[in-house]
Amino acid sequence: MSDASSPRLARTIGRSVFGADAQGYEAGRIGYPPELYEAIKGSIRFPLGTALEIGPGTGLATREILATLAPQRLILVEADAALARHLEVTIADPRVTVTCGDFVNAPVDTQVELACSAASFHWLEPSAAFARLRTLLVPNGTLALWWNAYRVTGIGDLFSDAVTPLLAGIELPPSEGVDQHYSLDVDHHRQAIESAGFERFEPFLFRRERVLTTDQIHALYASYSYIRALPPARRQALMDQIVRIAERDFGGNVPNVTLSALYLAKAPAKPAP
Repeated sequence: MSDASSPRLARTIGRSVFGADAQGYEAGRIGYPPELYEAIKGSIRFPLGTALEIGPGTGLATREILATLAPQRLILVEADAALARHLEVTIADPRVTVTCGDFVNAPVDTQVELACSAASFHWLEPSAAFARLRTLLVPNGTLALWWNAYRVTGIGDLFSDAVTPLLAGIELPPSEGVDQHYSLDVDHHRQAIESAGFERFEPFLFRRERVLTTDQIHALYASYSYIRALPPARRQALMDQIVRIAERDFGGNVPNVTLSALYLAKAPAKPAP
């Protein structure tokens, strides 16, 4: 679970902080492991009819959903107007429709067989979001929530261990604790998902290790909401410190461990009342 004692960014920040530099976000992030999509495939029935993606951002997961899960229709609900426009330009697929708005109140009334969210569900108020999902998912429909956690301490990622002390006192997003991303808290997600009425909860965790250049580390950290939300002078000072550690302590060859957590569950066999 994220550290409740650390200051928090408002959930509304997620509606604008990424679209201000969509290209920078996409340059800094990586997609998700093939095994993650294989796990989702094992939880859905084919052919897949209508799927819903909440908070698709720049479309990192959207492209893989279209390619690997092959829905006949994919509804994207994106709260950031700049990102919604970006998706309309970059995702040229007749199966896709883009709706701009907050998910809980978005004008979507289509029943879906798969509802998913990649690295964005934490920007929603969970009880309202889960309640809306219960109304949209068909009986036995699949819920899939997943994240990449790029900065986790104590797992052999020495750069994360070195950088984390610099974040003391910084307002973090709802998904982040000082030491651990909330996506890694299985018990938290089990309780949240099951208490919302979903069944057959299944957690998955995938680990990837890579070596990044200083430029790649700069792009990754510059894509984080808690960096982007800082005042310009403080943001620049922090990024300078991060780059200095990458160069001085790691010679520009920076280890990175990315943990990808996936949570699957099913809507009840009987529709929500």
